[in-house]
Amino acid sequence: MKTIRVLIVDDEPLAREGLALMAGADPAVAVIGQCADGLTAVTQIRELRPDLLFLDVQMPGLDGFEVLAALPPAERPAVIFVTAFEQHAIQAFEVCAVDYLLKPCSDARFASALLRAKEGIRQRHLGQLSARLEQLLEYVRNLESGASPQAARVAEIQPTAPEPANRIVVKADGALHFIKKQDVLWIEAQGDFVKVQTATKTQLVRETLQSFERKLDPAKFLRIHRSFVVNLDHVRRVETALYGDYSVFMADGTKLRLSRNYRGKLKTLLRPAGSK
Repeated sequence: MKTIRVLIVDDEPLAREGLALMAGADPAVAVIGQCADGLTAVTQIRELRPDLLFLDVQMPGLDGFEVLAALPPAERPAVIFVTAFEQHAIQAFEVCAVDYLLKPCSDARFASALLRAKEGIRQRHLGQLSARLEQLLEYVRNLESGASPQAARVAEIQPTAPEPANRIVVKADGALHFIKKQDVLWIEAQGDFVKVQTATKTQLVRETLQSFERKLDPAKFLRIHRSFVVNLDHVRRVETALYGDYSVFMADGTKLRLSRNYRGKLKTLLRPAGSK
């Protein structure tokens, strides 16, 4: 009987250890590694070639969906997603028939998910599993672009370049939140989180500023400091400050710093709206 090789990916040490203990209790399973972030996970998947992946959805840098999107379908192992999302956000997994564990999970629920994964792997249903994962990624892309989720139910999905979306989907507080890009005033890096500020709400998202910035239109959003990105439509004035810096005043009254390392962006900041 072939041993099933498992890789665990979760940014929470206790969660990783808990999953490793439960998986390791099965004599048919060998836990071959643990990863704390998405970038490391992509590398380890390619190097270790696990049969099964326990994959956290919400992580800094690359989240679970982005980890899979970074891999060609042929390189993706079977996946059991691990998530703290509330039930309404589980729809994506259920629609695409992809298994998941809702944190915290019971021993019985873990055993059930692991049994289904083992059966699929041993019966060589990897082609079906790969199709379901591709379907899930398409479902998530549709959510982010505002398209109908029913579009993700198509069995055969052709990879296409994603079109710019007018909304951002952020994962925070155990749920998916939809924010219109034009409503974002500014974003600030705070360690492993970013603070997303709109006129009515502050949202703290577990993600890096660099990763979050990739979701934004560079014609509308500008990095003015290693910790700040601003929406040009919501900049109200710019004033000189000490040591070659500038103060950038936003529509909500917040004063942000444009550091001298980003002085080359000043021309863009002062450019009239709509000009190129």
